[in-house]
Amino acid sequence: MTSYTLFEKAVITLERPERYGKQLASHISHKTVVEEIEGGWQAEIRNGQGRILPSEGKLILEAHANDVETLATVKDVLGRHILQFTTKLAPFVITWAAA
Repeated sequence: MTSYTLFEKAVITLERPERYGKQLASHISHKTVVEEIEGGWQAEIRNGQGRILPSEGKLILEAHANDVETLATVKDVLGRHILQFTTKLAPFVITWAAA
């Protein structure tokens, strides 16, 4: 695994996080390399990495990169696409925080 200097994560509370996590991973796999990892999926996004990690009642999104621009791109890709798949759920805001 590549070592990255920047890391942020968002924790989203929602029903069926496994379903939405899998749907997100499958969707972005059409444009980038996505592999299944322990506990979820990992995607290579530009020169960074996104992780999609479902857990009990929550979907954890992680963004890893070596520069602010790439980190913003990883967060945008993960966040924008998960919002597409959850339009029938109660609206929520994705809040990213340094971890």
